[in-house]
Amino acid sequence: MPLLSIAVDQAVWQAEQDRLMAVLPAIREMLCDKLGVGQAASHLTVTPVFGLPDQAPITADLRVLGKEGRGREMLTDVARTLQTQLTDACGRPASVRITSMDPEAYLALR
Repeated sequence: MPLLSIAVDQAVWQAEQDRLMAVLPAIREMLCDKLGVGQAASHLTVTPVFGLPDQAPITADLRVLGKEGRGREMLTDVARTLQTQLTDACGRPASVRITSMDPEAYLALR
């Protein structure tokens, strides 16, 4: 159940939109593979934003359900891989944050 929100500075979005959108399937595949979930359980979004010039131009916020085997080491590996994919796609540094959510407190209505 990876939920990934990517905020991209408007100027980067205008210059790299096609490259970023092209890498999304590979990002989803990586997340689902490393987290051991099917692609139907994932949700990825990209939003162009306006931010301050001293902030990272690409920020990824990933939310996952906590479970055994998804400890800090594994999530750090996921974060580093995601950071590399985004940085390579856009040619600019990406920031990644991961939140592990309590499955007992998580609710989703579809």
